[in-house]
Amino acid sequence: MSNLTNYSDEIFKCIRCGACRAVCPTFGEELDEIAVARGRMALIEAVTGGELALTDAFEKAVFDCAMCGACKAGCPSGVDVPAVIEAARAELVEKKRSEGLIRFLARKSLRDKKSLDRAFSLMALGRAAYGPLAATPLAKYLPYQYEDFKRNFPKIPRKPLSKRIPPVSRVRNAKGTVLFYAGCVINYVYPEIGVAAVKVLNHAGYDVVFAKEEPCCGKPLLSLGETGVFRSVAEKNVSLLSGVEADFIVSACPTCSLTLRDDYPTILTETASDKAAAISAKVRDINEFLLHETDFIARLDAAEMIITYHDPCHLAHGMGVKKEPRELLDAATLGGLVEMREASRCCGFGGSFSFLNYELSGRIANRKVRNIINTGVPAVVTACPGCMMHIGDALRQSGSDAVAFHTLQIFEKAIKR
Repeated sequence: MSNLTNYSDEIFKCIRCGACRAVCPTFGEELDEIAVARGRMALIEAVTGGELALTDAFEKAVFDCAMCGACKAGCPSGVDVPAVIEAARAELVEKKRSEGLIRFLARKSLRDKKSLDRAFSLMALGRAAYGPLAATPLAKYLPYQYEDFKRNFPKIPRKPLSKRIPPVSRVRNAKGTVLFYAGCVINYVYPEIGVAAVKVLNHAGYDVVFAKEEPCCGKPLLSLGETGVFRSVAEKNVSLLSGVEADFIVSACPTCSLTLRDDYPTILTETASDKAAAISAKVRDINEFLLHETDFIARLDAAEMIITYHDPCHLAHGMGVKKEPRELLDAATLGGLVEMREASRCCGFGGSFSFLNYELSGRIANRKVRNIINTGVPAVVTACPGCMMHIGDALRQSGSDAVAFHTLQIFEKAIKR
């Protein structure tokens, strides 16, 4: 078991205590032992010991994980469950060679910038047809249309972020230079978040560089078990980002931040380890950067809003960033921040997880929506564009009038004029 051999110590560290059951979003809906980290680790141990083959049931259990990292964050033995799951997925891709549509599309569309541009152009056309069809009796033949959860895909704007902002946005007497890494969702789906990021970073006193040729960070490929293609994408990104002079690399997508910071140095040990390590040291989540590296919080005029906040999994569990968005949001809103129940519990997006298992993803999202509605506030804010998309969709489907925002959109409203 080549992909899992390096994780044998991690696998055997699991003491089957069951602490993961309390925080696992998939177990919370399925109430099945193979839907929680403890059960998945037992299955993986059986495969590494030759007691279990790479069966379809094993594949389903491994790919039904939302990869939220809550189990890792709360594990008393410190087991890196997401890393083990990724290794098991890579093993399945290499040895079982099963091919799913999502994996095929990800491999073809995320490998470089040109492929990414074509993919989102096709998505725009597909979304234009999907919406009207979903409102007809033909909806039952479409993917992601379930009785209690019917997906609405966001409109793909005609102009991505790369065509809306200049390569460099300068300010007078700049304190330094920040490279803004947008990521796919902000670049192609929510460019307004990227525009807000540039305004906020400039207001904080920094020149902002944007590498218009940035490819995907590659995390969807790694999550799908496509380790080889992910390594290639990581090498492209490291080469691109290493050529830009900047004091910090800042992202408004926690998945991108976590991937650049943690995954690149891990996978590029043989090809670009020094450059990957140098990039990793510069990476900051934008909320973390604004609070700790600038005086931005003192430059805010509170907007007349009352909000609640959802912790993105990769930000809270992966990067340990929890208080920073809250402190900034408190300063940016007159009504203040009302904490929801289970604020740090997964919303069900999980990137590729919501495409591979949308029905389960929807049930997890419905739990999040109930907690939002119970606060009685008109807006939920999060620091992840993917969470914003998924929660916003679930809120609309529930009939709620609550609106989902990214933290940067709130900060933009509160900038002193």
